[in-house]
Amino acid sequence: MRFLLALCAVAGSVSCSQWDLGVEIPFVATWQGRALSCDSDGIALTDLRFYVSDPQLIDEQGRAHDLRFATEFAWQNDAVAFIDLEQGSGSCSEGTGQVFDRLIGVARAGDYRGLRFTVGVPFRLNHEDPSLAGPPLDEPDMYWPRRAGYRFLRAGVRTRDDGFRLHGGSTGCEGTIGYMSGCRFPNRIEVFLPDFVPGTHAVAIDLGALLDGTDLADGLSTACSSGPLESSCAAPYAALGIDFSTGRSNGPQRVFATR
Repeated sequence: MRFLLALCAVAGSVSCSQWDLGVEIPFVATWQGRALSCDSDGIALTDLRFYVSDPQLIDEQGRAHDLRFATEFAWQNDAVAFIDLEQGSGSCSEGTGQVFDRLIGVARAGDYRGLRFTVGVPFRLNHEDPSLAGPPLDEPDMYWPRRAGYRFLRAGVRTRDDGFRLHGGSTGCEGTIGYMSGCRFPNRIEVFLPDFVPGTHAVAIDLGALLDGTDLADGLSTACSSGPLESSCAAPYAALGIDFSTGRSNGPQRVFATR
């Protein structure tokens, strides 16, 4: 329960005795239900890193309860957790050797049957000066200098002679670093898993679902960098539950699932 003590410090006036349920939520990369790694045969992972914010557990009555991050871990602060499922080897040569495969936090004791979270960095943090940011917002591979914000999601796969890479984040942002007024395309991914039981389940990220509708047999390695003219982004963003023409949620996503 080391992380419970860390969260008591940020709970404010809430009694620590009310926040006595330690929660670990593992994340795993998959391809159509099968485990996917940087060393997989056939289709292999090339990248999978993303930020998680606003996690909530859902009780049997459908009520949402905050899940607070344990801030003593390098991959989490009190607002975001950084999930990194590549290990910087094999087909993930552009990554790092670090793996952060779980969210760790604390919640009020209860019987929970669902999970909700956002893939993205909250606006107030997304546009602060990254050179002054502490962990986990000090990851250089996750920042877009030209767009004054973070890559919320980096994902990619490769086949023998093809591949696809996606870098997702807010675009059409106006202002300067530290003084942004807004973003035309927020591109935050809303995830709701109604059948998730903490301590029993993991969250699977199905790259097969993400790339459903993307041609991985044309011999042309393609990419989506969330630019408004990139037609390659339409299918992956639809799988993430986002209308790419507006950058806003238009229905449930089908990439993140209970496992």
